[in-house]
Amino acid sequence: MCAQRTTPSNSTSKHGLILLGNSGVGKSFIGNVVLGRDVFEHGCSASSVTHETEFEDYAVGNASYAVFNIPGLIEADQEAVDRNKTEIYKAFQQRPNSIVAFVFTGGSGGRIRDEDVVAFKAIHAAYNFQPESLLLIVNDLPLNRSPKYEGETTIRLEGLVNIPNVRICFLDRITKTELRSSERVGSANSNASEKKHGVDKLEKKLLGAKNLLKQYGASIEKRAPSLGKFLHSSPEQTEREKMRQKLIEAIIQCTPQVHEKHGEIQLTVDEMKNLTEESKKMQQMMEQELLKRQADIDEKQKHFDELKRQLEAQPREIHHYHEKIVERQGGGGGGFEICVIS
Repeated sequence: MCAQRTTPSNSTSKHGLILLGNSGVGKSFIGNVVLGRDVFEHGCSASSVTHETEFEDYAVGNASYAVFNIPGLIEADQEAVDRNKTEIYKAFQQRPNSIVAFVFTGGSGGRIRDEDVVAFKAIHAAYNFQPESLLLIVNDLPLNRSPKYEGETTIRLEGLVNIPNVRICFLDRITKTELRSSERVGSANSNASEKKHGVDKLEKKLLGAKNLLKQYGASIEKRAPSLGKFLHSSPEQTEREKMRQKLIEAIIQCTPQVHEKHGEIQLTVDEMKNLTEESKKMQQMMEQELLKRQADIDEKQKHFDELKRQLEAQPREIHHYHEKIVERQGGGGGGFEICVIS
């Protein structure tokens, strides 16, 4: 938990990035990665880590963020499911003009879970997501996956969610070393002791020094491109930094749209078994479809391979992305908002 939460009345952000999905798919972690620091508690748990909405403003450069952390949808009992529906409604009520990112987990060898498909369809039926403002994220993917995984999964997801040409971002699994590091910081955020306060102040100073060096490198690059590029290059870019770069690149390709609720989220615990079975049958049918669409798969895979090559060949600093976001929204202090449904 973060202290000194801001409220909707004093938030300056006009748009939202709403991360949706089931508990345990990594939404809180992804929110932390996008923000560039650990704000939301996350970790391995048999039950959901987030139980109620958290809200906090966060500013970087010219961009202003209002960050929401909200429980996932599917739970074991109906009372919890209904409570989670209400939290999702709140996010769209506060920031209807948003980009929506739905997170699927690929942790089981890259397999798309049926319960994630069921949750997406239930929320999509209520809000009718548009391709321009929708991003699907497949998280926690094994590094040794098939060389055609992105192409095949893109065709699969387009069929499962029935949205052609949907934008998808594939995220590699983060190593345990980096996860442990982030969890320690997340744990520190919930500790209000004097010792913690001193550590936080030191961390802020170090972060400020790092950002100053980045800005200095950018300034030098304008006058001496080769030297500036050397100063702010990151030969040992961490996995989280790579993930953040990839996420923000995908986010800025989306355009916020107003999301109106066309009906309630229709999902009950009693229906889950039948809905999951329907999804399994659809996935089996998709296997046959994939065999017939090898040319489409190759074309999709070529697209993702090219994106990966571009990111690796031209590493870009995150503050450049903030400038692009603000410019797209017309500049000034309107900023960009991040809502995290965890």
